[in-house]
This record gives sequence, C-alpha cells and structure tokens, in this order.
Amino acid sequence: MAKTLRLNVLGPFHAQWSDGTALDVTGKKIQGLLGYLAVESARPHSREQIAALLWSETGDERARHNLRQALSKIRRSNGALISSNGETLALDLELCTVDARDFEGLARSNEVADLERCMALYQGDLLDGLVLREALYDEWLVGAQHHFRRTACDVIERLAAGLAEVDRLEDAVDVLNRRVAMDSACESAHRGLMEIFERVGRRSDALRQYQFLTDALSREFGTAPSPETTVVYERIRTGGGGSAQRVSSPPEEAAVDSEHDLPAVAVLPFDNLSGPEDNYFVDGTVEDIITALSHFSSLMVISRGSTFAYRGREVSDRQVATELRAQFLVRGSVRRAGDRVRLNVQLLDAHAGSTLWAHRFDRELEDVFVVQDELSSTIVSTLAGRVEAAQLAKARRAPRGRLDAYDYLLRGKEHHNRETRGDTEAAIDMFEHAIEADPGYAQAHAWLACGLGMAMRFRPLEYDELLDQAEAAANRGLTLDESDSECLRILAQIALLRQNPRLPIRHQERGLFLNPNDDRSVCAMGEILSFAGRSEEAEGWIRKAMRLNPYHPPRYWSHLARALFHQGRYRDALEALQNFTAPRVRELAFQVAAASMLGDADEIGKYVAGLRKMAPDFDVERFVDTLPYGDDDDRATLRDALLALV
Repeated sequence: MAKTLRLNVLGPFHAQWSDGTALDVTGKKIQGLLGYLAVESARPHSREQIAALLWSETGDERARHNLRQALSKIRRSNGALISSNGETLALDLELCTVDARDFEGLARSNEVADLERCMALYQGDLLDGLVLREALYDEWLVGAQHHFRRTACDVIERLAAGLAEVDRLEDAVDVLNRRVAMDSACESAHRGLMEIFERVGRRSDALRQYQFLTDALSREFGTAPSPETTVVYERIRTGGGGSAQRVSSPPEEAAVDSEHDLPAVAVLPFDNLSGPEDNYFVDGTVEDIITALSHFSSLMVISRGSTFAYRGREVSDRQVATELRAQFLVRGSVRRAGDRVRLNVQLLDAHAGSTLWAHRFDRELEDVFVVQDELSSTIVSTLAGRVEAAQLAKARRAPRGRLDAYDYLLRGKEHHNRETRGDTEAAIDMFEHAIEADPGYAQAHAWLACGLGMAMRFRPLEYDELLDQAEAAANRGLTLDESDSECLRILAQIALLRQNPRLPIRHQERGLFLNPNDDRSVCAMGEILSFAGRSEEAEGWIRKAMRLNPYHPPRYWSHLARALFHQGRYRDALEALQNFTAPRVRELAFQVAAASMLGDADEIGKYVAGLRKMAPDFDVERFVDTLPYGDDDDRATLRDALLALV
C-alpha cells in the first residue's frame, strides 16, 4: 500500500508520512506554500497567483523562478505532492490528508463525538509561528486564522452544551476553560462555567469565575458584565431565587445614546514613488477613494481638505487619528514604470497600532483614467468590508447590554450571512434591537427587511406575510433616508420575488447611481439580469462585483453559474459551482442541469446522486416555478434539462 502524507496546519506546521517518517522539507516559504494549498484545496491555483503570494517584492520573473525552484525541491525529495496541469497547482489529495479539511467537516456536525474529534484537531492558530513577511500571504493568513479560530469558538460552545446535556460536566468545564484561554473576555464561556459550577455545588468557584470575567472585561473594554450574567451571579451569591438586588460591581452605564457612532476613516495622501509628473495621478486616485468611500452610509469619511493637510508631515498614526477623530487610517504608495503602475494600500487601526489589511495592485497602464477608476473602486469596496469586519470583531466581544445600534446591526449581519435557521432568527432579533436603540436608523430597517427575506426560506408557510413585512421595513428605511442604497437593493430583490418585470431593474439602477462601488448592489444587478433573459450583461455585472470584493460570499458563484448556463456555457457553469464547499439545493440543481446539457454520463450520475441525497423529494416543476424568471425561454431551458434526468 502506497504511503500517504498527513499535513497538520492547525497549530505549528507539521507533516509526517504514514510510515512515521517526517516530510523532508526545509524553508519557511515551502511550508507556506504547502500550508496555503492545504487550506485552499477546494480548487487549483494559478502559478502566477502563488508566485505573487509568496514572493511579491522580487518582481514577476524572479517570483516565478523562485516558485519553480520550490516545486522542484519538493518533487525531488517527496514526489508529486503537488499536481500541475502546467498553468495551475493543487495539492494531490490522494496522497495527502489535511487536518484543516477534517476539522471543517467535523465542525458541521452536532454530534458530541464529532465535535470532540474536531477540537482535538485544533492545536492552535493556523500555521502558528510561521512568519513570511510577505504582505499578500500575511493578509491571507490573518483572514484564514480568524476563520478557523471563529469556527473553533463556535464548536466549543456547541460541544460544551452537548456535554452538559449528557452530564459530562467536568469535560464541559475543560472545554469552556479552553474557550476562555482563547479569549479571556468571552462572557458566554465564563457564564457557562458559572452555571456548571453552580450545578455541581462549587459555589465559590462560580463566584470566583465571575470575578475573573469582571477583571477581563474591565481590562479589555472598560466595561462590566451584562445584566444576563449579573442575574446568574446574584442567584449564585444569594443561594437562588433571582429576586435579590444586584451586588456592588462596576456600575452599569446609562442607556446607550440613540446616535449610532459610525467608524471614521481618514485616507491620507499616498506616497508618490515615481516623480512629480505623476502627482496628478496619485492625488486623483486618493480623491476618488475618498469620494467613493463617502457613498457608504456605514462609514464616516474625513474630508480631503483635512487629510491632505498632513502631506509631508512627520506625524505618528496615533496622533493623526486623534487629531482627525478617526479610528482607521488608509495609507498607500504609487509607482509608475513605463506602461505599468503598482499601488500598495494599507488599512490601519491607529489606536490598536495594527494593520487590518494590506494589498498590492499591479496593472497595465493602457488608459490612465480607466486604471485609476478600477483601482479606486476595488480598494473602496474592500476597505469598507474590512472596516466593518474590524468593528464586528469588537462588537462580537462586547457584552450585549453595551451594544449600540450600529453594533447590533453588525452582529445581526454576521448571523444573517451564516444562512441557517437559527442564525436567521438571531439576525432578526439583532436588527430589531438596533431599531429599538435608534428608530431613525435607515440601514437597520433595511437589514431587518433582508433578515425577513431570509426567513422566507425556512418558514415557507409564512412566505406572503414575511414578504409583506420585508417590503414594509425596506420602505420605512427608504422613507428615513431616500439616498440609502441598501434599502433600494432590498426593494429590488423584493420586486424580483414578486416577479415584477421592470421594477427590480429600476430600483437597482437608482441604488447603483447612489453607490456604484457596493459589490452587493453590483452583484444584485447581475442576479436580476440573469433572470431577465440578459445573461451576458449579467455575467459582466457579477464579475465586476467579484473584482470589487475579492472576499465575496459564495452566492456570487451561484449567480455567475446561472448567467453562464443560460449562455450555453455549461462547462464554465460547472466550474463556477465547484467553488461551493457546501452547495444548497439550488446549486446542486444547476449542476444537474449543466451536466444534462453536456451529456457526460459519469458527471450526470454524480450530480443527480448529490441532489437526491440532499433533497430526496426534489420536484422539478415546483423548483423551477419558485425561481423569479422573467424570460420564459430560460425557464423552459432549465426545466427541460432537469426533467431529462430527475
């Protein structure tokens, strides 16, 4: 039997063959390469992308040379671990198993045994201790580490609850202590420990746990435990009842102000690394970024006049942020050489002294103003998402009693994006709390509409009622702020679901006029056109959204696949759908339809089996009729392709 390789990347990099011998690999770049391919194993990656990721500062030719050397070294010592078709690279998963892949699979289970195995695999942050000092790689690694850590935290909470249900209380304590070790200010974990200690009669340990939490929250956030935790503390302290007065702990702050504090961003003048003749290009790019960011109602953007006053001044990031009252700073540099331009951008949290995001853009300079527009649009969309992600990380750790309207909105959006029944209900609850905190907050009404729309998927018997409620919420938001592109995006989606032939496009065009750089609105236009018989136009909009937001949600691939399918590009549609790690019924149905049109028996069998496994009672007519097609020919094409097989 051929030996296989076990790659462990959750924690320090470790690789060992099935016969017990260690992988013969030296050099951090090779570890970084194997780690990246292990985590991003769902699809192959171009050589150009990998070279830029690992050797971004050496120049394109040198980077490709370094990649060839690394691949040759791996191949000489360890065989064909990495497969290649010439242009793309992928880890050979027939020769390798990866702890991160196993972890992701087990994390989707709710069985205690699976969750225990899952957490046994999580030995620390992804590629812990690996430092390459490559901006693009470091950017990817930080994001991936955050994803795995967040997944681990979710698994721990579900595992602790499962262990407590079967009276494995000591094991539950160990699991929750691990969560506290990961984040000393995790209030839910501390509260869970308090309740278990109360249950087994360890009253003094429960009270001590409350003190640990109080100290951590004071140290990290300058806040006190939430009322929910304080009630538990009072019950334990007084010996039950829950009617005792609250004890002396740091006093609860007054109710939150109805004014939601938006994150403030200051875009500072970029460094011109070329020459004075390019000042117009550099300053113009910065001005475009400032103008485009100002279209996002979720941000407060410092004016050009204020930020450009810092040109040439030796001032620390913290001082700039303090003087401008901005939490986030954007810095960058531009270099032009011949017919190419290179732009480096950083998003900084000035108060924390950390870099939240960094990226390098290389472009051909065929039309200077087209390039300038493309760069500013892509940067703006990504910056807006990263600022929101940073604010969400802060909101996620804050006690619920301390949240203001904006933080409730962010937490709600996080739940909404998970697209599960429980998270959808939690999202609606958060959006309603945001409205309660600030009834005039237009975006909270817009996202409540979005949450109600998601609920329609899980509560089909309430479809019409939920659709009416969603429309009312979005209209209320638009009444509060007629320039809110989020409300218009959602109203366009509602009109699409009502199968109105013209209104969705009208709403979406108005929203794009107000904010042309919101990738969600751009993609929504593509989705609408894909149902309106304009699939080629739809593809262009969806691909633009993907360029605007390189970290886009998986559903963009679904919209792209539909647009490709209705152009007769069935193989391309299947390739787009390969980007789903957990496809829904809709994606599985389009896989079956595309395979049906291609006529490959093996593919047909595989995709039909996948669809039947997820939806044993799948009904073609009912499925096709639920899709908001405005073009009868496209609807018929999909129906016929599915009826031929299902």
